[in-house]
Amino acid sequence: MTASFLILRIGDSRLALPMAVVREVLPMLPIDAAPGLPRPLLGFVTLQDRPVPVLAPGLLLAPDAPVGSIGLFAHLVRLRDDLCLLVDRAEDVAQGDVAPLDPAHSLNAAIAGELTLADGGTAHVVAPDRLLLDAERAVLATLTAAATARRDQWTAA
Repeated sequence: MTASFLILRIGDSRLALPMAVVREVLPMLPIDAAPGLPRPLLGFVTLQDRPVPVLAPGLLLAPDAPVGSIGLFAHLVRLRDDLCLLVDRAEDVAQGDVAPLDPAHSLNAAIAGELTLADGGTAHVVAPDRLLLDAERAVLATLTAAATARRDQWTAA
């Protein structure tokens, strides 16, 4: 079945995110980072007067990857479940069929397949519901609630 994907650039890699899970693509916004956050959680951006967590997908897929500087053309990709992914660039929207992937390369099933692009390259198709474990989602909810409480304390002052 043919589907639409948002093509993302993260370093030398290209990822394909199903358009059905994308809420919006935003320019870089200020990220509030409290000390002690887990490495893949870069902090929170304020959207519609609420803190929204910003995750580094490169660190979710390769926890030992180095963290580089944020580039001039970086984007925040806001997902429908109210998470943002910080990517080097949201490049394009592409349509195509997902080819199967060798399970040994699926990164704990977070990569669901490969998409052949018009330029002859490929992008790894991300299964967004598999980026975080249930326990990680619970921790993220707790940290988001703490960020909300911290914001409320500052606005009440």
